Amino acid sequence: MVIPVPVVAPRINFSLSIRDLLHEVRVVRSGLEAQIERLDRMERDLSVLAGTRPDPDGAHIVHFTSQVACNLLTRQNADGSVVVVIDGGAPFSLGPRLAEVFEFIATAEKDRDGNDALVGWRSRAEILQLLGGSQGRPFHPRYVNNIVHLLKEALRKAGYDRNLIQTNRQRGIRLALKRGQRVQRAGVPRPW
Repeated sequence: MVIPVPVVAPRINFSLSIRDLLHEVRVVRSGLEAQIERLDRMERDLSVLAGTRPDPDGAHIVHFTSQVACNLLTRQNADGSVVVVIDGGAPFSLGPRLAEVFEFIATAEKDRDGNDALVGWRSRAEILQLLGGSQGRPFHPRYVNNIVHLLKEALRKAGYDRNLIQTNRQRGIRLALKRGQRVQRAGVPRPW
């Protein structure tokens, strides 16, 4: 004969189960937060060792110790702006007018005295003549100072040493680029 066995429905205490799961979530979260803090400390320490500093946006800006560039690559975009890469570093973009001046000072011939291994100086008058010719109007001589400041800021924001743009009251402006290094230009097809 078969004896019926009463089956008792399992009793689940949902509030205790939820409380246990929440506790586990909190334990895992605190462990992850501790790991994130540890990673942040390691990143800061490595940044100090590598000579970089964190950017407010979370990226890292590398400051090169050398104040002389060896390689320069420029790529012109269809809108006239230029993407510049110095010594294989981070690419940065310059608007058409800044790009025109940047390439002009980067392609200067060597100085007559040739005392150093860098490209030659471009006088402020030469830069004003370049700007006036391309824009069809004269510029005030102080405008060159504004252009130089904007170029230095673009270098700084891209993580390069702003002193790559050198200025001298008598000689003018130049890029601290080793003479004899090829300035590579890559273009894009003209728009229709």
